[in-house]
Amino acid sequence: MKKAFIGLTLVSALLLSGCMVIPLSGALYTDVRFHTGDHQQDPGPKTGESCVTNILGLIATGDASAVGAAKAAGIKKVNSIDYRMTNILGLYGTYCIIVTGE
Repeated sequence: MKKAFIGLTLVSALLLSGCMVIPLSGALYTDVRFHTGDHQQDPGPKTGESCVTNILGLIATGDASAVGAAKAAGIKKVNSIDYRMTNILGLYGTYCIIVTGE
């Protein structure tokens, strides 16, 4: 009885541990856009994006930096920073940073 209770407690802890994580992610599919931190949120006229791609959880490549996103759009002054995350069954995923500015 004691072993069953401990096992049930551990399983419950694993299943419920990710209930409110930012960003929320789904077990099968995730496609979210979110903002964290204390960045100014006054969108500028230009938008740049920089991403990292993950394949099978084994290979990750790319540049998900604010500097890379700003350079891609020719932005000199960053006004806002947001993020986008996509994941399909844990097999393929992207993590992007999106900046706007002048």
